[in-house]
Amino acid sequence: MTSSEFNSPIENQITPCHSKKIPLWLVLLDNIPTVFLFILGFLIINVISTLAAILFIIYAIFSVVWFWARICPYCHHFGTYACPCGYGIISSGLFSRKNSTSFQKIFRRNILVVFPNWFVPLAVGIFLLIKQYSVRILVLMIIFSITGFVVIPLISKLAGCRNCEIKEDCPWMTINKARSGKQD
Repeated sequence: MTSSEFNSPIENQITPCHSKKIPLWLVLLDNIPTVFLFILGFLIINVISTLAAILFIIYAIFSVVWFWARICPYCHHFGTYACPCGYGIISSGLFSRKNSTSFQKIFRRNILVVFPNWFVPLAVGIFLLIKQYSVRILVLMIIFSITGFVVIPLISKLAGCRNCEIKEDCPWMTINKARSGKQD
């Protein structure tokens, strides 16, 4: 491989999303609800077992680090401030860049690691509502569900990803586009 092939435009192209530097408010807007979701998940699972709730938080942290390690290095925003969630910079401090042409395949292969953060607390909450109903559990479940299934996707769709220049290549936006019936 020649040095010109190694430095191909596709490999080293950094396509900005929104601007060259995403404002801090957008990074916080993207991350605070997710942290809140993890806390709510902990509180729901803690009704059954403190150990299980601690394991849930450990898994949640693991899944974020997994995302940084297994998905971010393939993203066009790796190593830039263009990532709406700030992962592009965090990940680049811990991991090395990979071939960005593989991003879609890698994303689809690894995104499932974050799903338990949504569905384990949901399953535990439904179980608790059936087995030992309480207003506290109901309120936690309502707040958890609104945060995880309404607020986070809306922030992603309307703020974080809305003006992203690479959203056509992003599997997350493709999934959302297919779900809303707007396939090309």
